[in-house]
Amino acid sequence: MFTVTITLERTKYENYIKSVEPELEYSFGRSEINLNSDASSFYITIKSPDVSSMRASLSSISRVLNVAKR
Repeated sequence: MFTVTITLERTKYENYIKSVEPELEYSFGRSEINLNSDASSFYITIKSPDVSSMRASLSSISRVLNVAKR
């Protein structure tokens, strides 16, 4: 099992995260994605059984955030 945590500053990314939160709550393929936060940051944690599904999940999340940014 592979795990990656992406940390985003709350002040910079709050609007993006709010707009894509429903998409991040679902699993991407074989990966499990969790969104957590504290007072200063958002944490997107991805758990995948293999490297290829991790890469696919990271690509999907970056695409979703990029669309929200535009």
